[in-house]
Amino acid sequence: MKPRLLAIELHHLGDAVMAIPFLHAAGERFTVGVFCTPPVAAMVQSFLPGIETFPAREGWTPRLLQAASALKKWGPDVTVSAWSDARAHLVARLSGAGRRLGFPMNGINYYAPQIPWRKRQLAQGASLEQFARTLGQPLLTEPLQRENARESHLANWQRLAAALELNLPLDPPWFDVSSLTPPENLPSFLEEQKRAGRPIWALHAGGRLATKRWPLERFDQLLRDFFAPRNLPVLILGSPGEPTPSPASDLQRIWPCSSHRELAALINGADALLCNDSYPAHLGAALGKRVYAIFGSGEPAWFSAHGNAHRVIRKSVCPHHPCIDRCVLPSTICLEAVGVGDVAGFLERSEAP
Repeated sequence: MKPRLLAIELHHLGDAVMAIPFLHAAGERFTVGVFCTPPVAAMVQSFLPGIETFPAREGWTPRLLQAASALKKWGPDVTVSAWSDARAHLVARLSGAGRRLGFPMNGINYYAPQIPWRKRQLAQGASLEQFARTLGQPLLTEPLQRENARESHLANWQRLAAALELNLPLDPPWFDVSSLTPPENLPSFLEEQKRAGRPIWALHAGGRLATKRWPLERFDQLLRDFFAPRNLPVLILGSPGEPTPSPASDLQRIWPCSSHRELAALINGADALLCNDSYPAHLGAALGKRVYAIFGSGEPAWFSAHGNAHRVIRKSVCPHHPCIDRCVLPSTICLEAVGVGDVAGFLERSEAP
């Protein structure tokens, strides 16, 4: 029987996509489970159906209680976490796993330690880890270290894989795309554009946080002033509850996405994707697409879509960047500074299809 490995990934959808290559590779040697938020659990079940998920409760106290009950009952032999977060390490300790791999809280492993509220969290977490070591019960049995403070988050998963002697290929696609079912009428639309020799774009204007969403009216203007005059077909991806840009030509069509697999099928039908620093950006990279991501509060060195760091569109105007999604200014000047002309010019100069 295979030993059991529990991955602790309590962040958001885009972050969790970066764990997919590791989870897939780990499945060769381990029975794999993931302790994650409910939205991430739904995503993992959509793309990696053979992996068991444990949807985490809201709040850290309930999560720690879950670790000491449901996770301990599952009986992981190994736990891994790609985040420098003592709370996740405590979850690993309470799960009862004998091997616990992760990144201790220090200035190299911890993102943006110079921000005051982050500096406080770093000090608290480091104190908790030191206290556990003093008691002879370290939270991590195999602490890992990043090479430098600007190393990408995906590199953390690579380090975890190397520590477990897992082969971690990063060539896309990162999951099986053969069974993706595109929405009705999409295949005929794509074939028509391909026969006409037109490269197909996907565009997603949403994002979890306002500090990562480029103004919707600028997407509207880009559709009108850049894509329409060039007769470029655009799949405008609509997500439930999020405003969607307005088509500016017959070649621009809104395609609602009601599931992770539908979103993946739509992105997979395009040649390139334009979006915010968001879940679709990482999903596009997982599918091997060219991803042009507009960045605001996030740090591209850490969280740009894999293989697309040179396709990041941003302006270095904020002295507080990266704020890790907690803007301290009256408005998000990092996004306001990115004009329609900046994005259009970037796409014009790029090797976009």
